[in-house]
Amino acid sequence: MSKVYGWGDDGHRVVGEIAWSYLQPEVRLEVEQLLQSAGESSLAEATTWADRIRSDSNYDWAAPLHYISLSRQWDGYVESRDCPKAGCILRALAQYERVLADRHATESERAQALLFIAHFVGDLHQPLHTGLASDRGGNDIKVQFFGFPTNLHALWDVYLPAGFVRDWRQYAHSQLETISEPQRQSWQASDAPDWAAESQHLVHSHAYTDEARLGEKYYQRNRKVVEQRLRQAGVRLAGVFNRSLGGQ
Repeated sequence: MSKVYGWGDDGHRVVGEIAWSYLQPEVRLEVEQLLQSAGESSLAEATTWADRIRSDSNYDWAAPLHYISLSRQWDGYVESRDCPKAGCILRALAQYERVLADRHATESERAQALLFIAHFVGDLHQPLHTGLASDRGGNDIKVQFFGFPTNLHALWDVYLPAGFVRDWRQYAHSQLETISEPQRQSWQASDAPDWAAESQHLVHSHAYTDEARLGEKYYQRNRKVVEQRLRQAGVRLAGVFNRSLGGQ
């Protein structure tokens, strides 16, 4: 799978902005320090770093870490079966969470781990990042969206969120009002393989379609799915940082 970008930049920024609101105070201070050392101005902007570096050939090794290709009949994550030697998003998240939590790692190592986590949690909540290898997570499925030619992966990355996210910061803060405390607790109690299972279910129940011309019906059917995944990704990203940096 190539040319895989989970959510557009604004979608990732929404995830980061939501996460920022759920960080424990001491964790927020450490995140700020690590972001500063990495030259990033905010967590919201830092969520786009892992896509920004994709034009740098020095990071070609990271390309497979943005996704995991799962079969339609997938029955749960088995690393030896599901994650190839080149890597996958679930192995990467586990690895970088360990580095972030390691007080003996260098500041630059921990900062890079934070940047990858900030992006990959968002990626994992985009259902097509768990799509089929045969169509490269929807990249090879050509569609028209309101008459505009694109592919299924890009439709979910960019064009579905663009339908309702006008100002990413304003949108993120409006979403905070819709997240209940029981939801937060429930979402943060799950782990990355659970998030992959959710996306794998959604990619087949909502994303994949036999239709090539998509419009209002497809948009309305999937808008709530996209909004929920952005909220969940933000809350869960905060949970990863709170756990790794706050000891909880």
